[in-house]
Amino acid sequence: MKMKIFAVLLLGFCTTQLFGAEKAANFGEMFTKGVYDVKLRLAYEYSDLDNGNVSPGKGLVLSSYAGYRTAEYEGFSLYTQIHNLWKIDDEYNDLRGKYAGENDVIADPDGTRIQQLYADLTMIPDTKIRIGRQEIVLDDVRFIGNIGWRNTAQAFDAITLTNTSIKDTTIFLGYSNNVASILFKENEYDGIYLANVKYSGIKGHTQTAFAYLVDTEEGEGIAGPSIKHDAATYGMRFNGWVDDFGYDLTYAHQTDWKDSENLSLNFFQGILSYKMGKFTPAIGYSYIEGADAAGEKAFSTLFSTAHKWNGWADQFLSTNAGGLVNGLQDINASLTYKNWGTTFRLAYHYFDTTDDNGFDGAYGQEIDFLVTKKMNKNLTATAKVAYYDKFRESNGGNPTRDELVFWLRLEYNFSASVSDPFKIN
Repeated sequence: MKMKIFAVLLLGFCTTQLFGAEKAANFGEMFTKGVYDVKLRLAYEYSDLDNGNVSPGKGLVLSSYAGYRTAEYEGFSLYTQIHNLWKIDDEYNDLRGKYAGENDVIADPDGTRIQQLYADLTMIPDTKIRIGRQEIVLDDVRFIGNIGWRNTAQAFDAITLTNTSIKDTTIFLGYSNNVASILFKENEYDGIYLANVKYSGIKGHTQTAFAYLVDTEEGEGIAGPSIKHDAATYGMRFNGWVDDFGYDLTYAHQTDWKDSENLSLNFFQGILSYKMGKFTPAIGYSYIEGADAAGEKAFSTLFSTAHKWNGWADQFLSTNAGGLVNGLQDINASLTYKNWGTTFRLAYHYFDTTDDNGFDGAYGQEIDFLVTKKMNKNLTATAKVAYYDKFRESNGGNPTRDELVFWLRLEYNFSASVSDPFKIN
């Protein structure tokens, strides 16, 4: 198996965050001035997919992350984080073989792994170099993210560089050859190359240019084995606020790279919102181009947190692997209300195709509702529901199905210094 990037050099060490990490006067103080952090999530999920005689999936799990950050010593610091997912009640198909064909899918297999293990180097002014396993979250996670909604997050074995030496500009560069998936699988790549440049010199507005190049191994791909999809993705994002009016616009073009051929696909996403006191209504539209012909690849949304964007029922996760051959148009509207330390959100999606590869009708519609309450500075409670309604088209071929999904969660986060472990932050 391909050696993870410099992982051997990091074994036995433990921690840090960077840019603002506490300074240590000597090597020993790196650890005595360190900070540990813990995240606990008790999560219940119910999934009822219209799938013949398959029973609904019901799962109660406890997800934990325990990390330790050293102080910074002469521009060097370390961070390590261990993740565990424990099934308390697991009457669901976990995509690792258990209850397959008997219950609906809930993508929460149990397991334990090193979630993050990296060194941060800050010897160069205004520059951070991070080496090792790390979660990478870029922009709005439309293309590169950690899939943080799932109870096991996605991580990359990577070398990344963040530079802020140019005023109002952040330059991010990265290389990875392995992705630790939400299913506790290791997916190797010949190379994932990331470049993201963000400019925020205009107050309230941000402009971002990015290029993401993916070179899969033979028989491997973004979603795992046998899904190979080499591609170069170039794009721009513009987002910000003008008084109470918000906008977020992204365009990307995907083209041939490495082993791909005749790839020329487009992506657009636009969101407009308006603050009205405690209410924020928004409208949105996303266009993900499908394949030119059946059997070819559609636009791939790469390593995105797709759940965030195109309906919480997750009917369109195949966009992450370029597998939605008919493409996707998502016309949506939402209303967010914040009060009493609580956020309420109601959203509606209408899903249509972009291409005709055996099915050219509308897929369906979805209603999503969320309530999240911050109980105190460390504890958050969340209830969330998604209902997807498939349109019955006379010509058939609709790949989606009716589905009801419901979540209940309690999440507790805290951090404390080694020198004063009982002073919880």
